[in-house]
Amino acid sequence: MFELFGDRVKYWFTINEPREVCYQGYAGQSMAPAYNISGMAEYLCAKNLLVAHANVYHMYNEEYRPTQGGLVGIVLSASWFEPESEGDEEAAEELRQFEWGSFAHPIFSESGDFPPVMKEKIAAKSAAQGFLRSRLPEFTSEEIDLIKGSSDFFGLNHYKTNLVYRNDTVNGMYSSVSYYDDIEVGFYQSTEWPETGATWLKMVPWGFYKLLTKIREDYNNPPVFITENGCARREGLDDDTRVTYYKSYLDVMLDAIEDGSDVRVYTAWSLMDNFEWLEGYYDRFGLYEVDYESSERTRTPRKSAYLYKEILRTRTLDMHFEPDATLPMTIDEGH
Repeated sequence: MFELFGDRVKYWFTINEPREVCYQGYAGQSMAPAYNISGMAEYLCAKNLLVAHANVYHMYNEEYRPTQGGLVGIVLSASWFEPESEGDEEAAEELRQFEWGSFAHPIFSESGDFPPVMKEKIAAKSAAQGFLRSRLPEFTSEEIDLIKGSSDFFGLNHYKTNLVYRNDTVNGMYSSVSYYDDIEVGFYQSTEWPETGATWLKMVPWGFYKLLTKIREDYNNPPVFITENGCARREGLDDDTRVTYYKSYLDVMLDAIEDGSDVRVYTAWSLMDNFEWLEGYYDRFGLYEVDYESSERTRTPRKSAYLYKEILRTRTLDMHFEPDATLPMTIDEGH
């Protein structure tokens, strides 16, 4: 399985009233290795990534699948973007198409190519800015056909939901030329949503359900492999917030399956604490706590590890199950 990510480096900024909350976006102007080339590099990277992925997919099809019978897919990092009001549905949909539709649409849609709204908005912005052609590179007809259908499953990393709006306050919010200036929306996380141990991540299970539903409806219900989903906390073994997070997210995933979504794989992030990009070792996602002060890097199961074990053992989700982390973690024979 090849994992290719459309994620961008995180950054923070605050907005004055009426939204005095911490916003999180993905800064095109901070792409690794921190070059300020937003509004062009993202799009060129997306095209090259998709073409490279498709070539590998077809190479496997022709040379290895006949004897190995394996699967080749792509993993996309996708948040859910919910309109702040009824009038913001268009803004939310445009952000979805830019953020993860830019990778999903060329592969999973019937027409292929970049999403039409991306092509239209970036071309219009580019013309107004004096560019001779759109900053969004074009696919040839051969490349569109090459990329379309080049994944055996929809790999999904999902963590968060944002509210999206578009009004006059968005004007001048982003530098021009830039990725987010092309989209022209604002987005944030509600202060009313339950918090986790990470400032950028709140508990919004209904957003996960809506994301799975949209994948089913927009892309002809592809097999979905959830390759990352989880909740950050700080040190400590009594991670009740994470227990609640997994219960609620798995619950809505089962709802989506009952509605027809073809979800075949679920993977908790992460088995143990590890290096979390810009957050380093500060954000802890592990079912097992890692003692970074110990030369042995001792691993100790948290409550969430007992919950996850019970789910795997019983193949059921018991919303009333209460993990007992005082018991020794054992391997149950036959399960």
